Amino acid sequence: MIEGTSFGTISGPDGSFRLSIADFPITLKVTHIGFEDRFFTVTESLKEETLMLGLNFSAEMLEGVTITDKKAELIFKNESYSVLDFEFHENGLMLLIFRNRLKRAELVLLSTMNDTLAILAELPGKAANLHHDCLDNIHYVAKDSAYQVQFTGTGLNLIYPADIRIFRLVARAFAAYHNDNYYFGIRRMHDQVIEYIRYDSIADAYVTFREVYDSKKLGILKENPGHHGLLGSFRNDDLEFALLLMGTSASIDAQIEALDRSRDISIEAHYLKKIVYTPLYAPLFKSGKQMIIFNHPESQIEFLTPYGELEATTPIDYHKKNDWEEMILKDEIRDEYYTVFIHSNRASLHPLNIKTGILGPANILYYLFVKKILVRNGYAYFTYRQPGSIERTMLFRQKLQAGESKYAVSNKK
Repeated sequence: MIEGTSFGTISGPDGSFRLSIADFPITLKVTHIGFEDRFFTVTESLKEETLMLGLNFSAEMLEGVTITDKKAELIFKNESYSVLDFEFHENGLMLLIFRNRLKRAELVLLSTMNDTLAILAELPGKAANLHHDCLDNIHYVAKDSAYQVQFTGTGLNLIYPADIRIFRLVARAFAAYHNDNYYFGIRRMHDQVIEYIRYDSIADAYVTFREVYDSKKLGILKENPGHHGLLGSFRNDDLEFALLLMGTSASIDAQIEALDRSRDISIEAHYLKKIVYTPLYAPLFKSGKQMIIFNHPESQIEFLTPYGELEATTPIDYHKKNDWEEMILKDEIRDEYYTVFIHSNRASLHPLNIKTGILGPANILYYLFVKKILVRNGYAYFTYRQPGSIERTMLFRQKLQAGESKYAVSNKK
């Protein structure tokens, strides 16, 4: 750490590290478990030198302790701030925190050792969330705009501002990246079809990669063409729209009839959207040299080349359980996959062997009613706020048990 500031870094396996410094002299505070803290002054004349910063062993007699199985490790808790969102950063964790009903929000970058590397206290607009794209960039998203977050080594900057309407369209569609190919998921037919498009940046060409669809729901839609209008063009302010069509001379009875009709239509549209035509969930991931699609309507995981040729499939059935949460989480560090079940308001993460379709042992999260969940390097990270309490939303992590499968590999096609 640079003494007197919140800026610092972590050394690599060989002890080497890098810091970007503008003004000299500075004092470095070097710490490590089992060693005494040491302070080193670096002047202008030493900035080009290779410094050997040695530490002395620390030996202390400690009182006896009781070792227990800690279910969830607290990563971030603050009496003034609440965690609005978080994403993984190449240097650790990026947090979007806020206080005073979002009137003040800040970005905080934590290292893998939970040290604060940088803080950006002035954020434009009203904070909404963070977005991590497939190029490993993190974006700060406000209500009306979005910015890419840049870590300079000592601080955070917001660059490349974008209109929120354009950003959300691209962010929702951008599914994966492999070499010079970008993969986008275009949703059609009221979210019952996902057409994955591959953009070849070298040839500057768009090519259909794979189409996934729910044939059962498309059959229902075909037999009920009136559902198109209910799902697509129905207005929120139904009464105003109905009265506009009738003109200003509408009687009280006509207004009541229009209101009743609009309520019936609204209830039916809501039912269709929430119960019958739920959005298709079939995420695309890059896994090594292959692209994989969790084709839930066809009950299989599909393994494809980067150009769309189907190489293998694995049958799956976990998605047919009532308590399955439509969520596939990828551990990018280990190239492992987890799916989530919610039972009695408690989330459990199961490792998923993509070669067999077999689920591993349940990893039940320590707290009820957890919010966002991400997985990295064998840990589940999640936000939690105890219902009915004055506690702020906090960030935790919990060790996951991956488990191993003894079953055969995927079916070849």
